Amino acid sequence: MTTGLSVRTLLVAKIKIFILAVLFVSVSAGTAAEPWIDTRHPMLRTDIERLSQAGIITVPINTWPLMWGGILNNLETYKNPILPELQDSYGRAVSAGRRATRTGSIRLEARLSVASESQLFRHYGGQPRDRASISLRRRNITDHFAYNLEITRVNHPWDGDQTHYDNSYFGFVVGNWVGLLGNIERWWGPGWNSSLILSNNARPAPGLTLQRNYSDASELPIIRWLGPWTTSAFIAQLDDKRHIDKAKLVGMTLGFRPGRSLEINLRRTAQWGGEGRPQGFKNFIELVTGLSDNCETSDCRQDEPGNQLAAIDVSWHMPRLNTTIYAQTVNEDESGALPSRSSRQDGLKKGISSPFFSGQIFIEDDNTSTLTFSQQYNILYNHSIYKTGYRYQGRVVGATWDNDSKVASLGILGLLSNGDVMEVRYSFGDINMDSINALPSQHSISTRGGEINLLTIKFRRSFLWGEAEIEGCYSTEGIDEFGRQDGKLSLGATLTHRFD
Repeated sequence: MTTGLSVRTLLVAKIKIFILAVLFVSVSAGTAAEPWIDTRHPMLRTDIERLSQAGIITVPINTWPLMWGGILNNLETYKNPILPELQDSYGRAVSAGRRATRTGSIRLEARLSVASESQLFRHYGGQPRDRASISLRRRNITDHFAYNLEITRVNHPWDGDQTHYDNSYFGFVVGNWVGLLGNIERWWGPGWNSSLILSNNARPAPGLTLQRNYSDASELPIIRWLGPWTTSAFIAQLDDKRHIDKAKLVGMTLGFRPGRSLEINLRRTAQWGGEGRPQGFKNFIELVTGLSDNCETSDCRQDEPGNQLAAIDVSWHMPRLNTTIYAQTVNEDESGALPSRSSRQDGLKKGISSPFFSGQIFIEDDNTSTLTFSQQYNILYNHSIYKTGYRYQGRVVGATWDNDSKVASLGILGLLSNGDVMEVRYSFGDINMDSINALPSQHSISTRGGEINLLTIKFRRSFLWGEAEIEGCYSTEGIDEFGRQDGKLSLGATLTHRFD
């Protein structure tokens, strides 16, 4: 396996991390936790989904980061007996929540990752992006304040950024609201391999976030029938090299559970402002309402608010089959005050319990062409004004596969009887399918398109000092055009050490 990480580079990185660690400890107030679950814990998400399917967790769970407040409140106030096949999931979730929200201790975390190839296809739970990196993490939470400081040093990064602060933030709690400033990685949707509107595929951009902490149902008439609800809004600065520099990414989501088996989420994102584009208050209101889009005349296009996406996703659990079906549709534009130009994701997931394995299996299908418009291709994630598209640092902010792709996936995630975490994912389909036998088109993976058959296997083992993970990924076709993957086989390993 090629690491590409020189001794000198490692030494410099370790010195910087040591200095940063001393700084963190010296300013720390005494706790090492955070108020939410981020997008890097697939086994914890599996446990939460199984407990939600059983009705033990009743808050919305398809918007990540997911606040611990509502989850822990559901777990600790549940009075009915826990089914035997869910007792381990319940115990792990309660333990993780109490540990994450515990005060009075200081912890640091260091992570070293090496791989033979950069990560081309990212899914929920994906962590290292590059061939070699070393990072340090420090967290703290009090009654009204929280932060996560995370620095990563990368050797020969694909995007040219050797040092980054992904997942770092400073936050405060006021009443039932959490405000954050930082680089927050998000996943909006019920899917496991992809989310069409917002995923962890692209690196997180720096920005401001406001999110509801507890998801209690409203007491207002009519609205209370929506059940437990949550909402989040953010504005981030797209600070990479773009056709329109200094554009912003804006997002809003509202999720609710009107019944134990049903969750619905309404979502909006948009690229807005930037050099040469309007970004006043009136223009922002037009963007939020979505009633000023798809301008046809040149004068109108000068004031067009931005590149907008709207989405709805629904999850419905069928208890007798122990199966959840889900769907997400994303609309590129607006027509007559209604969403238009739709793409979709469909899937199902089913819990598995046996003496040898505990987890769940999923089947997922993504189609990122615009199925409800006469011109199906080169619409989603592209825009005539924001010509860089719905992308950041060379990756799409939404679906793993970029636009005009039809990909089906099968996966299984969970715990083996020895306590190891296992993930197996297999995906097949067409990437940028309109360009396979036609002219090249804008795409972050392959401008000429191609077929994929992709198999990914991960094993993760926990130790007293941390955890170790190994990963293998094999593709029958090498379709990347941008230098992230040279071969069909990629092997990687990650070591995480926690200083408790």
